Amino acid sequence: MENNTPKKILIIYEFFYPAYKAGGIIQSLKNLVATLDHHCQFYVITGGFDLGEGKPLAGIQLNAWSTIQIDNTNIQVWYDDKKKLSINKWKSLFATVNPDIIYINGFMHLQFLLYPLIALRSFEYKKIIIAPRGMLQKGAVEVKSFKKFFYLLLIKFGKLTSKATWHFTSEAEKIEANQLGWGKRNTIVIPNLSIKPIDKPSSLWKEEGNLHVVYASIITPKKNLHYLLQALCLCKQNIVLDIYGVVKENDYWESCSAVIAAMPSNIKIMYHGAYEPSNVGEIINKYHAMILLSKAENFSHAIVESLSSARPVISSEFTSWNNLEAQKAGWNISINSVVETARSIDKIALTDNAEFETYYHGALILAQKHYNDTNHLSDYKLLFS
Repeated sequence: MENNTPKKILIIYEFFYPAYKAGGIIQSLKNLVATLDHHCQFYVITGGFDLGEGKPLAGIQLNAWSTIQIDNTNIQVWYDDKKKLSINKWKSLFATVNPDIIYINGFMHLQFLLYPLIALRSFEYKKIIIAPRGMLQKGAVEVKSFKKFFYLLLIKFGKLTSKATWHFTSEAEKIEANQLGWGKRNTIVIPNLSIKPIDKPSSLWKEEGNLHVVYASIITPKKNLHYLLQALCLCKQNIVLDIYGVVKENDYWESCSAVIAAMPSNIKIMYHGAYEPSNVGEIINKYHAMILLSKAENFSHAIVESLSSARPVISSEFTSWNNLEAQKAGWNISINSVVETARSIDKIALTDNAEFETYYHGALILAQKHYNDTNHLSDYKLLFS
């Protein structure tokens, strides 16, 4: 007789709802839980703090199982204070949940990857799934590469991932991880579940020589804000850049602030702090385009949010969203030279209103196509089978 009991899926990631400052992975996991709630029984083990915060998340209880509602779906979440999240504590938590499948997200955290993998050696599960979430792409590994080298060496020589299934969210992410020696076997590529795009674009007048753009993402070296600011210093057109996002590394933000202080008079920049994910569409709608020149992106919810709001994207070539200009949905520009990057941004700034209108429509068309073509419910059901 077929067993129709939903599989118990234990999700592991350092941040989870109601946290939001850590970026798109939280949104990915929320979308996943809400979409698959009728097919799986979800548990989550996470930290009890938002990114950069010293106080626990509002309304949660530390070091205890809590019932959390996400889009009318109730799941069990353990919010840990992370003070004594040892290997033995992981063993105890695994024994309590007794999940069918472990779904680990991210790849660069002792307490939320290394310790669980070591603890799992004491258990036999049908499947362990690792979703690196872009953390094994070249541009991400090269940041603080010395520490990461020894960390990755420990995992590799300990054969801690030898029995894992690898979940990549794009072919580009898979290829880069494979080139670094990770995830060559037992891999599956399934894009993140997307938000529904708006029905029709709203216009924003665009004058030749003027460009209003928004950066809405975590502020880290990987996202390459400092490089963008250096390029803007060389731009000749009138450009306004508004920055939204959590500062993850203070030293990096200080270096960005120094560049901002030296901007020429034709460039206006303002930092607005963190933003609630539910407000991002409303924020993006105030600008001509989103700009994000990341060194690596495996999916980028920020890009999806922009396209879904009918706003074109100015991005690097290191994302899964390439050939944007051919689709009249944005521009993929080189980040090999600040001079060339500045020229590309100036060229976009010189676009007139009539041409820019085509990019609003092109962005929305791409978002709608992605949404319609990537209803991956069956793929995720297979992943968690």
